[in-house]
Amino acid sequence: MKSKEVSILVIASLILLPFVGGESFAQSNQVLTVTTEKESYAAGEPVEVLGLVEITLEGTDALIRVVSPMGNMIHLAQVGVETDGSFSETISTSIGGKWKETGTYTIMVNYGENSTQVGFEYGGMMSAGVQATPEFAMEENENMSQTITIEDHSLDYDLTCAEIQSLTPDTENKSLIISIKTDCDGELTITLPKDVIDTDEEGFFILVDGDETNHKTSSVGEFWTLTIPFSYGSEEIEIIGTFVIPEFGTIAALVLVVAITSIIVISAKNKQIFIPKM
Repeated sequence: MKSKEVSILVIASLILLPFVGGESFAQSNQVLTVTTEKESYAAGEPVEVLGLVEITLEGTDALIRVVSPMGNMIHLAQVGVETDGSFSETISTSIGGKWKETGTYTIMVNYGENSTQVGFEYGGMMSAGVQATPEFAMEENENMSQTITIEDHSLDYDLTCAEIQSLTPDTENKSLIISIKTDCDGELTITLPKDVIDTDEEGFFILVDGDETNHKTSSVGEFWTLTIPFSYGSEEIEIIGTFVIPEFGTIAALVLVVAITSIIVISAKNKQIFIPKM
């Protein structure tokens, strides 16, 4: 009798297993495919990106980044995923500016815990009817996708009407402090790895020159993307979470110890040099 009961339990477990663990398994191992409409594009020609996920995740967007042949991030976007798993993005390009390089560009896509990438060739002859106007050139100068590095982590960002002067982690307040120089009212969109800064269910607390400001926050896989508006004359943006990269404080302390030790050693040597021998 006991062997029959065990057999029934095993069969029931096998039947229920796909329903119990199917969703989590699909989310972490699902197929994510991305392609471009063509393999190569002429200078100034828009790039069509087409993507497909096997299973959609509620409330999750696809994060699309484009990297130039020199390794610079020149486009950043979050796009919604349709119920059938499809998503798309039309990327505007330019003749010159941040699209001045000819060669292989890379599209990197994150969706949930999955990521993939695809390359395409860009540059060469001008597309018919596409011109570089002075107004477009000004827009390129005002809105440039860039990358800043902190503790071996690359942070991608889009910034309008300003430039970043410095970025400093504050381990005591669990925040990142970004110093900016503004030209007009603008907006910062920055993608932060969760092992650099993270938060709990209450979300991030954003200050611009010490005042709380409205912002947009979204989570895609192991990244946070924040969109933060600021006004002309703003000097500091502080992103406060519940965790900030801890290595910075340790490294800073080590640098201080090394500096103090070096000063002591040099001072000791100088005393040996300048104290006259009896």
